[in-house]
Amino acid sequence: MRKSVFLLVLLLNLSIGFSQANLLNTKSSYELETVSKIEEGAEFKPLDYAKVSDEDIVFSYTTWEVMDLNERVNFPFLYPIDIYSVTPDRKPLIHYLIDGVRSFEFPAYFNDTFTEEISDEEFENIQVYKVLKPGVDADGITEGKEHFDIAGSWRAHLESLGYEFPEEEWVTYDPSSTEFLELEDNLKVDEYQRKWNAVAASLMPDTDFNSAEFEYSDVRKYIIKGVWYFDRIATELKFRPIAIGPVALSAEDKFAQTNDDTGSADDSGDDGGFGAFFDDEPEEEVAEEEVAEEDSETDSFASMSDEPAVDSDKEYTPMFWVFYPEAREVLSQAYAFNQKNMSKPFSFDRLINSRRFSATIYKEANVYQDRDIRDYISKNALMQLLESDRIKEKIRNKEQDMWSY
Repeated sequence: MRKSVFLLVLLLNLSIGFSQANLLNTKSSYELETVSKIEEGAEFKPLDYAKVSDEDIVFSYTTWEVMDLNERVNFPFLYPIDIYSVTPDRKPLIHYLIDGVRSFEFPAYFNDTFTEEISDEEFENIQVYKVLKPGVDADGITEGKEHFDIAGSWRAHLESLGYEFPEEEWVTYDPSSTEFLELEDNLKVDEYQRKWNAVAASLMPDTDFNSAEFEYSDVRKYIIKGVWYFDRIATELKFRPIAIGPVALSAEDKFAQTNDDTGSADDSGDDGGFGAFFDDEPEEEVAEEEVAEEDSETDSFASMSDEPAVDSDKEYTPMFWVFYPEAREVLSQAYAFNQKNMSKPFSFDRLINSRRFSATIYKEANVYQDRDIRDYISKNALMQLLESDRIKEKIRNKEQDMWSY
């Protein structure tokens, strides 16, 4: 009986591995098309989460973390950015998220509360960088923002193009008005500006915009919303990912990178477009001494990086949000590159659920409308990092307290 079980497990492991044996056994180069590919027709289901009742949850905390793709331990989520230079089975996480939304495997949302779903047309527009041209005075050509300056406001010009504004709150905050400039809620600023930009893009000609296509290399970070909870039945602290969203280059930074003769991004500009924030160095130039020791991160919390990743001047605004449990079916069949054993890749679902990544907490659910660390500790990256560690230690100590008598 034990021998049969052993053989079954062995065959299962062989079946889900990449076909490296083809490379070793073939005698013709024409037979190399299946190298490093998962066997066709293979279907793998994500491991079901255990059912949890409210009575079994002793305590729980909701946190938001930022995964910086500049960190080497997070490279499996970023690469390959050029999917045509490697075998067809190797694609970055963003590919599967976008493809899953496009193929209606799961929906995309504008927020992490999943109340505002993104339509198909809006989702395609998200993947195009569009920035209104600033225009040049006295050049005899009226383009971009000059139309609003001449009309006196965004609303006046858009109404002249035939747009009928709905009776909604965002309409009262014209981007050129004092009320909009004095709006302190950053989430509302991003939401309202996005809606004004969408109306402008749908009515104004392409000649009024600078445009560029979204590329996989534009993704610089991922935001992961999750719940830490102590299961009374399992008597252990567990993590359950709830939402994930890719943070990409802002439109301004995208064009700065495109126009840079050296090919490197100028990250000093203001946030816009997708609302991304990221470090000054591109991912290709990460110093060797900054490499994370991924093997030593066996504890769940050990994967939370101690690298500063909080910028008070920019928002953590993903291109879109995905309800993670809905995406598990797709991500369990999407494989990341395993540097230590190419024949045994890890699915993205396994990497995320087992927390094989480096991330920093930047917000936790709290009585202050879930404000993030930068709202009460501004312009001090060190103190922001220490506060992030305090939240991490609070959850860790809460688990330890469960074993105190």
